[in-house]
Amino acid sequence: MNTQTQTRTVFENTPFGSALHTVAGQLVERAATVSTQGKGSQVLRWLIAIGAIFLAWKALRGLKSIFWTLFGLGMMVYWTGMWRMFA
Repeated sequence: MNTQTQTRTVFENTPFGSALHTVAGQLVERAATVSTQGKGSQVLRWLIAIGAIFLAWKALRGLKSIFWTLFGLGMMVYWTGMWRMFA
């Protein structure tokens, strides 16, 4: 089996992966359609697009750890019976 196909399938099945693909595709399309006669250089536009993709990737990876932290705190509240204080 082709490793690249398998990796792509696993990556696209995650909700974060599909959101990242959408954002990256939009940024690349916008960078490709910008005319070269505008202010600044095309290299700068590509660097900004790559930087935005990197920041989106880091933010989406951070959401995973935030989810598990909140899940752990919720389980602590449930198992210690602290939820009864709010009921």
